[in-house]
Amino acid sequence: MFRLTIVVFFILGSGCGSALPRVPAPLVTEPSSYEGAFSEFAVACDHTAGSEAGAEVLRAGGNAADAAAAAMLALGVVNPASSGLGGGAFILYYRASDGSLTFLDARERAPAAADSEMFSRREAELRAEGEDFSSRLSLPSQLGGLATGVPGEAAGIDALLTRFGRASRATVFDPAIRLAQEGIEVSEKLAHASENSIDRLRRDPVMNGWLRDGSSSLEVGQRLVRPRLADTLRAFAREGASELYRGSVASEIVSANREQGGIMTADDLADYEVRVREPLDGEFFGLRWVTAPPPSAGGFTMFQSLALLDGWIGAGERSNSVLWFHALAESWKGPYLDRARYFGDPDHVELPLDALMSPGRLSLRSALFDRERETPAERFSFPLPDTVEVHQPEGGGTSHLCVVDAEGNVAAVTTTINLAFGAGYTAAGIVMNDEMDDFARGVGLENAYGLPGAATNLPGPGRRPVSTMSPTIILNQRGPVLCLGASGGSRIVTAIQQVALNHLVLGLPLADAVTAPRIHHQGAPDVLRSEESYPLDEATLAALVRLGHEHQMIANVAVVQAIGIERGGSFRLIAVSDPRKGGRPRGR
Repeated sequence: MFRLTIVVFFILGSGCGSALPRVPAPLVTEPSSYEGAFSEFAVACDHTAGSEAGAEVLRAGGNAADAAAAAMLALGVVNPASSGLGGGAFILYYRASDGSLTFLDARERAPAAADSEMFSRREAELRAEGEDFSSRLSLPSQLGGLATGVPGEAAGIDALLTRFGRASRATVFDPAIRLAQEGIEVSEKLAHASENSIDRLRRDPVMNGWLRDGSSSLEVGQRLVRPRLADTLRAFAREGASELYRGSVASEIVSANREQGGIMTADDLADYEVRVREPLDGEFFGLRWVTAPPPSAGGFTMFQSLALLDGWIGAGERSNSVLWFHALAESWKGPYLDRARYFGDPDHVELPLDALMSPGRLSLRSALFDRERETPAERFSFPLPDTVEVHQPEGGGTSHLCVVDAEGNVAAVTTTINLAFGAGYTAAGIVMNDEMDDFARGVGLENAYGLPGAATNLPGPGRRPVSTMSPTIILNQRGPVLCLGASGGSRIVTAIQQVALNHLVLGLPLADAVTAPRIHHQGAPDVLRSEESYPLDEATLAALVRLGHEHQMIANVAVVQAIGIERGGSFRLIAVSDPRKGGRPRGR
């Protein structure tokens, strides 16, 4: 456990401590839109049913914790490609009564039988049997029982409700139970995800049963009913999370995992604990940023990038320009390389965060910025000197939602089962995660998002894999001004950062900040990526290529949900669900 507090009013020159720019007020929009303006409470999810579940609980007298839990449960029903009780979550909660910020780490853990060579050994066995892994995302770390970590979402929901909630369990769980029992209409995004992951669905009897005869995917508008999941949700509501960790549901999870070639045991589930960690807390661009600590590397990546940008681009130059995009790309290279080399589970690996964030090291990276030319990623590396110890002590698919309630409490939650439809099997109606792919399969080997693995992130008993999930709350002197987070693997943190800067530094209305074109760079490969769905204008892209950036187009740079909090003459909430995934906010 540690606390990392960084205040940047220094090294990197101009632009620090500037006043918060006046942000133009967005238009009040119809409830069917991806943007909504509210005066009492708001919920922003990547599926409308999640937003509605949270709003229902708030209307019934619940608070932000109750609404966030209800939204998490509902999202697990309506979008089984992204999240659910078979996965894990990071929860950042601001309590208005005392201004406290709490981070709950409900990340999946490796089973006790996990070891550093489990995936390389299994891959070798399967290759010897003739498996060539030519089918999409079919490595042992991505598909089947060995890919599944001990799930944490149920324990995270319990911890959130116990610490901060006030509504009855029936109130919180009822929306999700209704959705599972009565069924939901398959969205365009879920249908598309199923088409891309059809082999995963067909290998599991429950998910295969969702497909209509002869269909190669779920069909838009078809009714998807999940009665077994409804039973599990009722048991969870009645008995608490213990039912999923020590009861009959736990037995089903272990049995299903073992049938799929996994190594999970009843003790692995019974021993699971949510970790309460100190969030990362720093000041950049005159604002206080609070976000996820390790085992997320996302917060660290964001803070290093912000520290560099705060000095590279002066206050008078901050606009959606070629220089801005160029500086963003350059600022991410070093932090992503640090992630690949040093990050692991903070309960098992000593992370040299102070050394990584030292002013001297930031100054070395800062000096590399060339406004006229791209700098190769490897030059931003700066390995720590041998005198800094990095060692392991002895013993040692995704959704995001934001909620702000009438009292000013704020919940930012990122929840995931990793790849679409997780590990490709179910237990007790729950789609199980393949979060073990976020460990290193081997030193230097890439995971599904192209991130290379380090020795510090190899699997081991009880360890939590490194993540990019970064639920974030940004505050000024009066309190929270923006709650946001994203889904999208390694692209999560770059998307969050761009939306926050677009809104709070460049002055875009929040809806425009979310829908503006985004870029991504993760150091390795040394490639600048931009979006097909929301493309950069041709002139900007051509200028970036002329600066030396190798360019690649991708579908999108993550999916961001956000709520802006305005305290002018009255309390006003602007909620935005990223149209890249089609959700809608709700509120009052």
